[in-house]
Amino acid sequence: MISTGLPLNSTFIHLPGIGGHRERELWRKGILDWNRFLEAASNGILSPETYRSAVTGVRESLRAVERRDLSFFTASLPECEHWRLYPEFGDDTLFLDIETTGIGIENNSVTLVATFSNGCLSLFVAGVNLSDFPSHIAQYPLLVTFNGSHFDLPFLRTYFPEAQLDKAHIDLRYLLASLGYKGGLKAVERAIGLHRDPPVRGVTGQDAPKLWQQYRLGDDAAFEILALYNLTDAVHLAQLLKFAIREKARKLKFPGQMVTSYGQVSLQSCTEYLSEWLTKHRGRESSLETLRRLAVGSNAT
Repeated sequence: MISTGLPLNSTFIHLPGIGGHRERELWRKGILDWNRFLEAASNGILSPETYRSAVTGVRESLRAVERRDLSFFTASLPECEHWRLYPEFGDDTLFLDIETTGIGIENNSVTLVATFSNGCLSLFVAGVNLSDFPSHIAQYPLLVTFNGSHFDLPFLRTYFPEAQLDKAHIDLRYLLASLGYKGGLKAVERAIGLHRDPPVRGVTGQDAPKLWQQYRLGDDAAFEILALYNLTDAVHLAQLLKFAIREKARKLKFPGQMVTSYGQVSLQSCTEYLSEWLTKHRGRESSLETLRRLAVGSNAT
């Protein structure tokens, strides 16, 4: 999917005294990025009284990008505008989706975590390699989820109290709702024409705990469906974010050059990755029977 988006250095709404209306006014004057803003301020094109604080903010913004300090922007940008970070920080972004034994945090636990970043998938399974997840997520300062504010991240904070989860976060549920796409993940996918592979096309979040239980009882095929479903969720988050950014940029009517490609599309299918994952972990001992035994004995109940 080819995406277009607003370059981060064309964002001004994080600066003191500048909102959406004034940002668009700057664009109409041809001030399309931070360097041109500084030139306009030094040449007297912009009012020194109005933009004095903003000049300081622009200089700080340039330094923040240079040192890859994403936290500077999350602290100054409204949360609903955090989607603007992705074109600049795509390589530092982790798309994340979890599966659990049930909805309530108190009596349930994490069974699988699928992540996607820079074209690479990762899968963490209870009783197998789930303990590797905290070190994996520590590498990424920007997280993307769907409804993660209320589900994925609270679960993970409870299950992994040592994990670094207080990061910049784009919750696609709210970003897409702001564009008129409301409902669950599968409903939004259907609305924009994003399709799933046949093996998981009819699978829903309500099926995930049942598939995990079937797997524990000896159904290897149930594990493969659940894992493929989880991995597909993670990859589709990337596609949904790019769709949302394109729509946001279109609505803003930015007059300058858009970012036309950023982040990487999947370099391998979820099925191929799952096959590799199974081969790797089968080789650890013998077969999926070993994985199931480990999962049954783990603290994922």
